[in-house]
Amino acid sequence: MCTDPNLGGDMDNNVITSLARVSADMGFTSLRFNYRGVGNSESHKEDTAQIFQYWEESLSGENYMGAVTDTHAALNYLVSQVDVNSVVFIAGYSFGAIVGLRVGVERSNKVTGIASISTPFGIYNLDYLQHCNKPKLFIYSQNDFATSEEDTLKGFAILSSPKTLKLIENSDHFYRMQEDRVSREVCDYFKKLLRDT
Repeated sequence: MCTDPNLGGDMDNNVITSLARVSADMGFTSLRFNYRGVGNSESHKEDTAQIFQYWEESLSGENYMGAVTDTHAALNYLVSQVDVNSVVFIAGYSFGAIVGLRVGVERSNKVTGIASISTPFGIYNLDYLQHCNKPKLFIYSQNDFATSEEDTLKGFAILSSPKTLKLIENSDHFYRMQEDRVSREVCDYFKKLLRDT
């Protein structure tokens, strides 16, 4: 589960913790983690100013490969566990949605499907998804400050199938009081993919 380190986001974010709980309730093994320099993670940056600068650069455009590297490491750890089977899904929220999509494409041999919550369409270049044939679920809200409904619909339209778009009405970027609904949408989607494999 890929997070968004912005605005205090980490693996204890309300959306990510709900997703971890609901996925466990539905029988999935899950892993949530912090990127380098976030929460109690270890960091190669020497001070707070360097960490802040790193994340400012990562969140403002295309320089987010450190988060991609961290996600690859988390995926490697997850698939190395004895009780994890060969069917792996990636879910990401906000900035983590971008990272999850990238890793899902780069590790298409390991990843069966991708869920992307509040994907910041319009900020990052997602051209690499135009030919991604992995099943993809995109969840968005109409009142998301990080991405407009127009950008979401436009970005979704250019992506290759299979793809699914779900609107969570009466919500915003943080999905307060809607976390379990979002989590069930993701887990139900993954369960369907599991049945189809």
